[in-house]
Amino acid sequence: MPTFIRDLLRPAAELPQADVCLVGLPLDFGTVLEGGRAGAAGAPEAIRRELRRYHKTYNLEHNVSLDALRIADAGNLDVRASPDHEANHQTIRAELTRLLHQYPRVVVLGGSHDGTYSTVRALLDATNGHAVGGINLDAHADVKDRPGLLSSGTPFGKLLREEVLAGERFTEIGLHSNLNTREDIDFLHQQQATIVPLAHVQQDGMAEYMRRALRRATAAGPAFVSFDMDGCAEAYAPAVSAPSADGFTPRQATEAAFLAGKEPEVLLFELVELNPLFDRDNQTARLAATILTAYLTGVAATLSA
Repeated sequence: MPTFIRDLLRPAAELPQADVCLVGLPLDFGTVLEGGRAGAAGAPEAIRRELRRYHKTYNLEHNVSLDALRIADAGNLDVRASPDHEANHQTIRAELTRLLHQYPRVVVLGGSHDGTYSTVRALLDATNGHAVGGINLDAHADVKDRPGLLSSGTPFGKLLREEVLAGERFTEIGLHSNLNTREDIDFLHQQQATIVPLAHVQQDGMAEYMRRALRRATAAGPAFVSFDMDGCAEAYAPAVSAPSADGFTPRQATEAAFLAGKEPEVLLFELVELNPLFDRDNQTARLAATILTAYLTGVAATLSA
């Protein structure tokens, strides 16, 4: 029986059918456009390294074995070589659509948050449906209205305005008290989105807010969960594009990921904005791999139920 998660990983070419497919998004231009720190393009390999190094196929907390889980790895999308931001996003949308057609669940390892604009459009393309539902776990709302500019601060605003994302099925969890504008919060209210400030998570815990958000997101079909690593407190995650002193604890982050994995209608799960250039002893990459392992545990728990 396989002991380590690395024993479950296979190149997608060798595993055309799997329970989950990983794909890397080595992109950081959208973060630079927002004045953030470059370096998130190195995130996919940093997360894979830590996932392979430590994590095992048995979860003690939930008494779940992952050893039957089939995990394909599609490698990294070819977006680093091109200076054409629009062309990179066309690549993201086309390749994610293909993977979502092929695999029941896709995990994106990123990468700047602007990539979500195209991964979520791919989710809509792959499911041939109406607007999708979703959850953003993040310090920032990322709904800025900047016509003609696709940056890490704009993806959810664009998706809502273009009616790719259904406002009443969208939840922002973990928004910080002084990192979001009144205009952005008013826009979310106008879209009938749900906002869970970080202070509420810290007071009441993550689990019930996440369960409610998942019920909303999946009420009418497929959904995504996007986890921005800068939603975690800097003490736990120093290597992100926009660090903050306050934020989620590892416990809150892994609870959210596990619940996302348990929900069959969450077809797309993302980890974004890890910036390994600023890591110390691979601390942030290890946390990202731990969050990914919690998600995979949720998937395994559902498949074995």
